[in-house]
Amino acid sequence: MMSLVETIQAYLGWCPMKGLMRVDRAVQLEVAAAPGGRDGVPRTEPGWWNRYHNQLLVTAAAFSAVAAAAAAFILVEDTLGYPAVWTGLAIGVGGALGFLLGYRKQYARIAAGEFIRANMSRRLRIARDLSWPVALILLAVCMAYFVRSGMFGQILGFMLALSVIGWISYAVTILWERRHRTTLIAEKGSMYTLDTAMRGGEESVWR
Repeated sequence: MMSLVETIQAYLGWCPMKGLMRVDRAVQLEVAAAPGGRDGVPRTEPGWWNRYHNQLLVTAAAFSAVAAAAAAFILVEDTLGYPAVWTGLAIGVGGALGFLLGYRKQYARIAAGEFIRANMSRRLRIARDLSWPVALILLAVCMAYFVRSGMFGQILGFMLALSVIGWISYAVTILWERRHRTTLIAEKGSMYTLDTAMRGGEESVWR
Protein backbone atom coordinates (compact mmCIF):
# COMPACT_ATOMS: atom_id res chain seq x y z
CA MET A 1 0.00 0.00 0.00
CA MET A 2 2.79 2.41 0.95
CA SER A 3 4.71 1.70 -2.25
CA LEU A 4 1.58 2.47 -4.29
CA VAL A 5 1.07 5.79 -2.42
CA GLU A 6 4.73 6.73 -2.90
CA THR A 7 4.52 5.90 -6.61
CA ILE A 8 1.47 8.14 -7.02
CA GLN A 9 3.13 10.95 -5.08
CA ALA A 10 6.30 10.69 -7.18
CA TYR A 11 4.23 10.70 -10.37
CA LEU A 12 2.43 13.87 -9.22
CA GLY A 13 5.75 15.58 -8.42
CA TRP A 14 5.31 15.57 -4.64
CA CYS A 15 8.42 15.60 -2.45
CA PRO A 16 8.38 15.02 1.32
CA MET A 17 11.08 17.72 1.75
CA LYS A 18 9.30 20.28 -0.40
CA GLY A 19 7.59 22.09 2.48
CA LEU A 20 10.77 22.20 4.52
CA MET A 21 12.72 23.54 1.56
CA ARG A 22 10.17 26.32 1.10
CA VAL A 23 10.36 27.30 4.76
CA ASP A 24 14.17 27.31 4.73
CA ARG A 25 14.19 29.39 1.54
CA ALA A 26 11.78 31.90 3.06
CA VAL A 27 13.95 32.20 6.16
CA GLN A 28 17.06 32.76 4.05
CA LEU A 29 15.36 35.49 2.04
CA GLU A 30 14.07 37.16 5.19
CA VAL A 31 17.54 37.19 6.78
CA ALA A 32 19.13 38.49 3.60
CA ALA A 33 16.62 41.30 3.27
CA ALA A 34 16.42 42.24 6.94
CA PRO A 35 18.40 45.27 8.11
CA GLY A 36 21.34 43.88 10.03
CA GLY A 37 21.48 40.44 8.41
CA ARG A 38 23.50 37.81 10.24
CA ASP A 39 26.62 39.93 10.65
CA GLY A 40 24.91 43.24 11.39
CA VAL A 41 25.41 44.70 7.89
CA PRO A 42 22.19 45.69 6.10
CA ARG A 43 21.46 43.61 2.99
CA THR A 44 19.05 46.06 1.37
CA GLU A 45 20.33 48.60 -1.13
CA PRO A 46 21.33 51.80 0.72
CA GLY A 47 19.39 54.89 -0.26
CA TRP A 48 20.83 58.12 -1.59
CA TRP A 49 20.94 59.73 1.86
CA ASN A 50 22.70 56.73 3.42
CA ARG A 51 25.79 57.32 1.30
CA TYR A 52 28.03 59.24 3.67
CA HIS A 53 29.43 61.60 1.03
CA ASN A 54 25.88 62.72 0.23
CA GLN A 55 25.31 63.57 3.88
CA LEU A 56 28.51 65.63 3.83
CA LEU A 57 27.39 67.32 0.60
CA VAL A 58 24.02 68.37 2.01
CA THR A 59 25.59 69.56 5.27
CA ALA A 60 28.25 71.64 3.52
CA ALA A 61 25.65 73.13 1.16
CA ALA A 62 23.39 74.06 4.09
CA PHE A 63 26.23 75.82 5.93
CA SER A 64 27.17 77.65 2.73
CA ALA A 65 23.57 78.80 2.24
CA VAL A 66 23.41 80.22 5.77
CA ALA A 67 26.79 81.90 5.25
CA ALA A 68 25.54 83.46 2.00
CA ALA A 69 22.42 84.75 3.77
CA ALA A 70 24.53 86.29 6.53
CA ALA A 71 26.86 87.87 3.96
CA ALA A 72 23.90 89.37 2.10
CA PHE A 73 22.53 90.84 5.32
CA ILE A 74 25.90 92.36 6.18
CA LEU A 75 26.17 93.95 2.72
CA VAL A 76 22.62 95.36 2.88
CA GLU A 77 22.97 96.69 6.41
CA ASP A 78 26.56 97.82 5.78
CA THR A 79 27.75 96.37 9.06
CA LEU A 80 31.33 95.51 9.84
CA GLY A 81 31.94 91.78 9.54
CA TYR A 82 35.35 91.37 7.96
CA PRO A 83 37.28 90.47 11.17
CA ALA A 84 34.79 87.69 11.89
CA VAL A 85 35.07 86.47 8.30
CA TRP A 86 38.84 86.08 8.50
CA THR A 87 38.53 84.44 11.91
CA GLY A 88 35.97 81.99 10.53
CA LEU A 89 38.14 81.14 7.55
CA ALA A 90 41.13 80.53 9.84
CA ILE A 91 39.06 78.25 12.08
CA GLY A 92 37.73 76.41 9.04
CA VAL A 93 41.21 75.82 7.64
CA GLY A 94 42.38 74.58 11.04
CA GLY A 95 39.43 72.20 11.32
CA ALA A 96 40.02 70.91 7.80
CA LEU A 97 43.69 70.24 8.60
CA GLY A 98 42.62 68.30 11.67
CA PHE A 99 40.30 66.21 9.52
CA LEU A 100 43.05 65.58 6.97
CA LEU A 101 45.39 64.35 9.70
CA GLY A 102 42.94 61.79 11.08
CA TYR A 103 40.59 60.70 8.32
CA ARG A 104 42.73 57.79 7.04
CA LYS A 105 42.78 56.10 10.43
CA GLN A 106 39.08 56.76 11.00
CA TYR A 107 38.01 55.46 7.59
CA ALA A 108 40.26 52.42 7.97
CA ARG A 109 38.45 51.59 11.22
CA ILE A 110 35.11 51.94 9.43
CA ALA A 111 36.30 49.64 6.63
CA ALA A 112 37.39 47.11 9.28
CA GLY A 113 33.83 46.96 10.63
CA GLU A 114 34.44 48.67 13.98
CA PHE A 115 31.47 51.01 13.52
CA ILE A 116 28.86 48.41 12.64
CA ARG A 117 26.34 48.82 15.44
CA ALA A 118 26.31 45.12 16.33
CA ASN A 119 30.08 45.26 16.86
CA MET A 120 30.14 48.42 18.99
CA SER A 121 30.52 48.58 22.72
CA ARG A 122 27.60 50.01 24.69
CA ARG A 123 29.62 53.12 25.48
CA LEU A 124 30.43 53.77 21.82
CA ARG A 125 26.79 53.26 20.78
CA ILE A 126 25.62 55.80 23.37
CA ALA A 127 28.30 58.31 22.31
CA ARG A 128 27.32 57.99 18.64
CA ASP A 129 23.61 58.23 19.41
CA LEU A 130 24.12 61.45 21.37
CA SER A 131 26.69 63.10 19.10
CA TRP A 132 24.32 64.51 16.47
CA PRO A 133 21.57 65.71 18.87
CA VAL A 134 24.16 67.43 21.08
CA ALA A 135 25.86 69.04 18.07
CA LEU A 136 22.52 70.32 16.71
CA ILE A 137 21.51 71.73 20.10
CA LEU A 138 24.85 73.54 20.49
CA LEU A 139 24.57 74.91 16.95
CA ALA A 140 21.03 76.17 17.61
CA VAL A 141 22.10 77.82 20.88
CA CYS A 142 25.04 79.57 19.22
CA MET A 143 22.92 80.79 16.32
CA ALA A 144 20.19 82.05 18.66
CA TYR A 145 22.77 83.94 20.71
CA PHE A 146 24.35 85.53 17.64
CA VAL A 147 20.97 86.57 16.19
CA ARG A 148 19.73 87.94 19.51
CA SER A 149 22.92 89.94 19.92
CA GLY A 150 22.91 91.17 16.33
CA MET A 151 26.30 89.54 15.69
CA PHE A 152 25.75 88.74 12.02
CA GLY A 153 29.46 88.99 11.32
CA GLN A 154 30.04 86.18 13.79
CA ILE A 155 27.30 84.14 12.13
CA LEU A 156 29.03 84.58 8.78
CA GLY A 157 32.42 83.62 10.23
CA PHE A 158 31.00 80.61 12.05
CA MET A 159 29.16 79.34 8.96
CA LEU A 160 32.23 79.92 6.79
CA ALA A 161 34.29 77.79 9.17
CA LEU A 162 31.75 74.96 9.04
CA SER A 163 31.46 75.30 5.26
CA VAL A 164 35.21 74.99 4.72
CA ILE A 165 35.34 71.90 6.94
CA GLY A 166 32.29 70.42 5.23
CA TRP A 167 33.50 70.91 1.65
CA ILE A 168 37.00 69.64 2.42
CA SER A 169 35.53 66.59 4.15
CA TYR A 170 33.25 65.93 1.17
CA ALA A 171 36.06 66.24 -1.40
CA VAL A 172 38.49 64.08 0.59
CA THR A 173 35.84 61.43 1.21
CA ILE A 174 35.03 61.22 -2.50
CA LEU A 175 38.73 60.85 -3.33
CA TRP A 176 39.19 58.19 -0.63
CA GLU A 177 36.21 56.21 -1.94
CA ARG A 178 37.45 56.35 -5.53
CA ARG A 179 40.96 55.34 -4.50
CA HIS A 180 39.74 52.35 -2.48
CA ARG A 181 36.85 51.51 -4.84
CA THR A 182 34.40 51.53 -2.01
CA THR A 183 31.50 53.61 -0.70
CA LEU A 184 31.03 54.72 2.88
CA ILE A 185 27.53 54.01 4.16
CA ALA A 186 26.01 55.59 7.27
CA GLU A 187 22.61 54.31 8.34
CA LYS A 188 20.74 53.22 11.47
CA GLY A 189 23.65 54.03 13.77
CA SER A 190 26.18 52.02 11.74
CA MET A 191 28.95 52.99 9.36
CA TYR A 192 30.47 50.48 6.96
CA THR A 193 31.78 50.23 3.40
CA LEU A 194 30.44 48.71 0.19
CA ASP A 195 33.11 47.36 -2.13
CA THR A 196 32.32 48.68 -5.61
CA ALA A 197 34.89 46.37 -7.24
CA MET A 198 33.23 43.27 -5.76
CA ARG A 199 29.82 44.49 -6.93
CA GLY A 200 30.86 44.89 -10.56
CA GLY A 201 31.22 48.63 -10.34
CA GLU A 202 27.46 49.16 -10.20
CA GLU A 203 27.84 51.40 -7.16
CA SER A 204 29.00 54.89 -8.10
CA VAL A 205 30.46 57.38 -5.62
CA TRP A 206 28.65 60.13 -7.49
CA ARG A 207 25.17 58.64 -6.95
